Amino acid sequence: MKTTTTFSILFWADFSRVKENQASIYARITVNGKRATISLKRKVPISDWNAHKGRSRGTNQNTRILNNYLEEVNSSLF
Repeated sequence: MKTTTTFSILFWADFSRVKENQASIYARITVNGKRATISLKRKVPISDWNAHKGRSRGTNQNTRILNNYLEEVNSSLF
């Protein structure tokens, strides 16, 4: 008998709570259809967020630091 389990991690910026052109970043973890959302306590400029990749776009130092942090969180959660 096969059992299937699902697991996914999604990073998203909440544009409904924008302050000073900065959106908060959250991680959503889904296991077998049940969701949990975690605030990462980080902010990103609205224009820099790439929703399809779940990462910040650009090559400046702040973007690199944020994307490295998101990779660390992804590894820790996995």
